[in-house]
Amino acid sequence: MGAHTDSTSTDRTNPYSSLGKWVLVLASVATSVAAYARLPETIRIRWTVGTYPQYGPEHAPTLLVLAAFPAVVVALALGARWLRTFLDRTGEFEEFDGEFRAVYDGLVLLGLVLVVGAQLLVVILNL
Repeated sequence: MGAHTDSTSTDRTNPYSSLGKWVLVLASVATSVAAYARLPETIRIRWTVGTYPQYGPEHAPTLLVLAAFPAVVVALALGARWLRTFLDRTGEFEEFDGEFRAVYDGLVLLGLVLVVGAQLLVVILNL
């Protein structure tokens, strides 16, 4: 008579969060593809203020930079998915109900938005 009523569902992935991650991946790829034809062979990746010594390159090959951004976004999205799965398996999410999952998903999306925003900033500053 005592039915087991578990408040947690077997599908713990927020579909909007998953969709948002892959939309940001596609946005990063689309930005790189659209910007490639408009940018010169090398683009500036570092801006400095002042006259102090500078270390590292200020310019990088356009293709390398534009390929790196989508690769980083994909790596972050897959890493976040792996970490979420790992935390679900170990039961770390259980004590927080749904709050921590929502915060985690929001922080992951924020991180991806910041990377895509940095990509847009680099592209805009080099036009």
